Amino acid sequence: MGILANSPFASTSARPAILIHIPRSVFVSGCAIEGEIELDFRQLREDNIREVQLLLDGAARTILTTDTTTCTEDIPLVREEIVVWSQGSSYPAPGEGTLRIPFRFQLPPDLPPSFRDQKPPWSEGGAIRYSLIAVGVRAGTLNQNRRVRVPLAVVQRDAVGAALRKKLSAAANDGEIPWKVGCVEERIRRGLWGDYAVVQAELRIPDVGVCPLFVPIPFVIEIKTISPPVARAKAEAYPTDKPVFPPVPSSYQALEFKLQQMVRVRAQYFKQRTPKDIVFRDPTMIVDEDVPQRRWVPLDAESADEKKTGDSAELKGTWVQHATFRSTFRLDCPHTFNVDNIRCEYTLELKVPFPGLGNTINVSMPITITSGLDAPILRDELAEAPVSDPSQVSRRNILDLPPAYWDATNVECDDDKA
Repeated sequence: MGILANSPFASTSARPAILIHIPRSVFVSGCAIEGEIELDFRQLREDNIREVQLLLDGAARTILTTDTTTCTEDIPLVREEIVVWSQGSSYPAPGEGTLRIPFRFQLPPDLPPSFRDQKPPWSEGGAIRYSLIAVGVRAGTLNQNRRVRVPLAVVQRDAVGAALRKKLSAAANDGEIPWKVGCVEERIRRGLWGDYAVVQAELRIPDVGVCPLFVPIPFVIEIKTISPPVARAKAEAYPTDKPVFPPVPSSYQALEFKLQQMVRVRAQYFKQRTPKDIVFRDPTMIVDEDVPQRRWVPLDAESADEKKTGDSAELKGTWVQHATFRSTFRLDCPHTFNVDNIRCEYTLELKVPFPGLGNTINVSMPITITSGLDAPILRDELAEAPVSDPSQVSRRNILDLPPAYWDATNVECDDDKA
């Protein structure tokens, strides 16, 4: 059943009456959630618990505040409930001991992913939360029921993306894959006057339709600059150690390559847009940088004149400079989704700075991110990222979810906590 061998939600103090055992997995929509609920009958008796219920709950909740008005909106996604034990049930109470009772729920197909984008305190933002909630029903109208909530990390089942993961892993090694290209060309100059130069920036990623999570995705950034025309004699006299305007970036660190997340939230008649940037600049990232020496290239028209006049000193041309950067990026964020009150979209953004006011050029490429999973997978398997420093693996924030989703000692007892 894939049950954890130890107690993933054990307390460090007195043993709780109810424990839920499930794998530390990322689940997919349509899959089964299987586990065991562990009951300590001595604690149940002391706490006067007459029945134990188990709920599978999921909802998309938003809350927005403007001035003194707060609006909330809740959209149910899944709700199932079973009674796992009650006094007089077929499960015998083994005196002072414990009993593990298996359970199984089926997630509906096409669920949106677990998601959290809210500011503390819970006053604005949105969240999609799935949970297993064990409720210890206590006798007496004045006795509050006991609750233990275990968050579930869920993504949408993605058969297409799962097939692409192997293809993209191979492409990261051999590069044999068609490319999707985003390109920008602009004319810039150093100041308010002077001749214009031409700058080009090109971003290439695999042309596979979607970008799945948890796999290295290769990219290529190519930058080209063409200087204003200059006579050959002046070009030959130009110092070799002095940059020619506009210089290409000498390293990947001079660029800004990022994933921009745009979250649109609605709570009744309030709406909000929140951007968030994920910069691809991991300290373990290995980038292949190719920045060859600049070349002086004659202008075609002037080359024809040179043949007529024989005056090569006055021949005009341009300095042409190139820079190419190759590497991979990995996506660990919630994938693209759209429900009635929360919408999440992504764009790849490349910024290339050049000297001079306002001389930064931008390449934007909208992408659709999918889960890349067609079956549940253990979180530890997803953390096996291609990094040179193993200590970096545990630092990955899978799906941008709070530690409670992964920390085996973190027990969530309040339904209103994330």
